[in-house]
Amino acid sequence: MRIVGSDRNLTEVSVNDGTAVKRNKDGTFHVSEAMGKALVKSGDFAMAGITFAGARSWRCVQCSHNSLFKSKCGKCGSTELVEEDN
Repeated sequence: MRIVGSDRNLTEVSVNDGTAVKRNKDGTFHVSEAMGKALVKSGDFAMAGITFAGARSWRCVQCSHNSLFKSKCGKCGSTELVEEDN
């Protein structure tokens, strides 16, 4: 599990005096599932990753493909896109 800390100056993390895990070059900590869940539950850490839960999307009129970009369809290249209702 990859987690992100709330403090940029944090360089390593441990739970209950366990083994310290150093921050990776990408700014995340790679920890076990159990350790990650405990740290996220504390409120000072969040799970790293991309989520599109609240993202707006556009549907292509020609091929009905959903896209996150409103300028051009990623499947057929059409520029005729309409915003989807969330």
